Amino acid sequence: MKQYLKEKFFLIWTLALVFVIYLLTFSLWHLKLEPLINATLLGVLIVLFFLFFDYRKWSNDRRKLTLLEDELKNVTERLEAVVLFDKNLTDIVRIWSHQMKVPLASIDLMVQTNDVDNTVLKNQVFQVDNYLNILLEYLRLNNISTDYRFDKFDAKDVVTSLVKKYASQFIAKDLTVEITGNWILVTDKRWFSVALEQIINNAVKYTNSGSVKFILEDKSLTIEDTGIGILSEDIPRLFEHGFTGYNGRLEKKSTGLGLYLSKTILDKLDFQITVESQVDKGTKVRINKK
Repeated sequence: MKQYLKEKFFLIWTLALVFVIYLLTFSLWHLKLEPLINATLLGVLIVLFFLFFDYRKWSNDRRKLTLLEDELKNVTERLEAVVLFDKNLTDIVRIWSHQMKVPLASIDLMVQTNDVDNTVLKNQVFQVDNYLNILLEYLRLNNISTDYRFDKFDAKDVVTSLVKKYASQFIAKDLTVEITGNWILVTDKRWFSVALEQIINNAVKYTNSGSVKFILEDKSLTIEDTGIGILSEDIPRLFEHGFTGYNGRLEKKSTGLGLYLSKTILDKLDFQITVESQVDKGTKVRINKK
């Protein structure tokens, strides 16, 4: 109502002025009181009648306008999301395609020189497969039709399954693996596994000797390695897509996409991920429910 009165301010004051002129006219001509009262009541009724229907029309128009504004806002947000996704995807594919050249070049060199090392070849193929999975999972994750299926399960089962998948990587580096505790949680098991795999992949990739420990507690999972560690100034940017950090550039192994994918998934599943690390001492990654 306040908004209506504010918008119809000029009209209302015009009607009020007409009414005042009308009363002055009656007063100047010294007309009888009875016609003045009747005419005044009739005028008031006409004005109220007009304002009533005008307010209803204004109210309907405002309701339609509000709906249109909400729809425009939703369309704008969806458009911005599509534009952002397109930009991110372009950047990711650029980084991904560049990084894919490393294992492919290694495989090509072995073929050309006829000096095929089965262990090296297997590791390079494993990396190619991982890079492909990162891109495919990113596309699936950002598909508007992506559905999440929440189940109750023990995170230890997921950890054990992934450790078996990376067994050859652990064995090649003679790394000790330790899994302790349990964590029963309710979330999308598949996507949780995808997020966790990239963290394990990094732990194996940047740990040349020692161990990788998985500590499961009531509401958290900690992955602790004895790897090369991360510079303190790199930690705040670890989850940005395309960010490799000093060690990633030094080792020439990182796409900067794995942890970005993990963080994106964990955010969608309402988990929190934190990282603690010291150079040449190792890294500790903690996942817990928000």
